[in-house]
Amino acid sequence: MEWALLERSYLIHVPPDAGSAPLALVIALHGAGGDAKSFAEETGMETAADASGMMVVFPEGTGRTFNAQICCGEAVARQIDDIGFIGAVIDDVGRHWALDRTRIYVTGMSNGGMLAYQLAALHPDRFAAVAPVAGAIGGMTRAGRTYLIPVPELPVPVMIVHGMLDRMVPYDGGSSPFLNFPSHWKLSVADAFTFWAAADHCRGEPETREIVAGKLRSSVYAACAGNSMVRLLAVEDGDHAWPGDFFPAGEGTRSAAAEILTFFAGFRRLEPRSSDHR
Repeated sequence: MEWALLERSYLIHVPPDAGSAPLALVIALHGAGGDAKSFAEETGMETAADASGMMVVFPEGTGRTFNAQICCGEAVARQIDDIGFIGAVIDDVGRHWALDRTRIYVTGMSNGGMLAYQLAALHPDRFAAVAPVAGAIGGMTRAGRTYLIPVPELPVPVMIVHGMLDRMVPYDGGSSPFLNFPSHWKLSVADAFTFWAAADHCRGEPETREIVAGKLRSSVYAACAGNSMVRLLAVEDGDHAWPGDFFPAGEGTRSAAAEILTFFAGFRRLEPRSSDHR
């Protein structure tokens, strides 16, 4: 497809047993250096989407990157309009498949997670929930400019997934030792958690508990405006990678993709507007 005078593309997966009823859509954004195909394989999102009865699209970045302002590469250098591109993807999917616009969700890894935060903040009326993995809500750009996502006009259910040993997008914020520009710092996971709790007008204190000993810790603001929720899943031994299949489910475990889609299934956006993201 052509967007903003550029040739852009995405992969789409539709459940093989999908009927004619409109389906929910999950937008899955790869990290810097990745691509749509490898992200689909890495996450197992297609299998999870089949089990949840959802479609999933994997947009392709420019030069293997998305423009998330504080990251990354060619997309930032050229100031590619990836917010607009994702809106165009949604509209293109809606032209070719039966799409339930009250159930459009976004997840992403690292660079893709940062863009997921921005999509939720800039267009909360169009996304029913988001689940960034290893992302950040702001920081310092390579040009030396401070960036923070805007406060959304509507509450947005958010599930944050982040490894506590992440040294590329540090859990506690700051600069990565793996990057050649030490001034390029990012805000912490705690910053993101408190930002969304305030944006969603959550009440009281979060409920925190360890749900897998030595592996996974959960903190949840459940009493938030508009029936929203802010949840943090801290992977205690996790680094800068898509999490493994250790999320509790009944007597067994499930994948991070299945955990994210289960979270998404609890929310819908009641009155979406047209997806003009320009």
